[in-house]
Amino acid sequence: MLPKVDDIGRFALFLDLDGTVAEIAERPEAVRVEASTIALLGALRRAAGDALAVVSGRDIAVIDALLSPLRLPVAGVHGLQRRDAAGRLHRSGDVCADLERVIRAIEADVVGDAGVIVERKTGAVALHYRLRPELEARCRAIAERAVRDHPELEVLPGKKVFEIRSQGGDKGDVIEAFLKEEPFRGRVPIFAGDDVTDEVGFGVVNARGGVSIKVGRSATLAHYRAADLHELHRWLAELARVAEAERAR
Repeated sequence: MLPKVDDIGRFALFLDLDGTVAEIAERPEAVRVEASTIALLGALRRAAGDALAVVSGRDIAVIDALLSPLRLPVAGVHGLQRRDAAGRLHRSGDVCADLERVIRAIEADVVGDAGVIVERKTGAVALHYRLRPELEARCRAIAERAVRDHPELEVLPGKKVFEIRSQGGDKGDVIEAFLKEEPFRGRVPIFAGDDVTDEVGFGVVNARGGVSIKVGRSATLAHYRAADLHELHRWLAELARVAEAERAR
């Protein structure tokens, strides 16, 4: 059940990307954002007075490409990167000096495991096993071994993925940062996401009396739930429609 929101203009919207804005694909490079969804995001941005940001595990450059021609405030790599509404870039934490060596070791470890995908990111690497779910334990062991001698790295489990990234800010931290700046300042946060890494964001939003929405069925801190992204998109479209009707009066 999703809440009734009468005036989107007093809220700040934060949305995860994969599994929330776009359908998850078997391979990360196969993800596409529908033109209708990009139009919906544009309508929501107008309705919310530009207080709309995407908070994702993807690199900012990848997010921009997926959402083109929109260029939104955005946080990437689960909080390591952030671009504010004024276009300024912020980085959290220091990139591990040995990250390239760690990535090469991971690539060597999985060379015989067809279907396991190594995705390079800025300050991170993701080990996807969606095509080989039976290899979860092996991929977990590879990820944990990769960080064993690198205390500056951490493992973030997700949906059929283990991310190895430099220690730094998380999704909760970047939501807090946005809420200190215009046009987000003074607004009630709404955050929708589908994965384990979104839970810290839900905690921040809950503490601020906001609206936290879990997409999917797994256990969550979120106060509301959408069965899938289609239900979430219908709810978001209604928020935009009501705002547009109010402007037309």
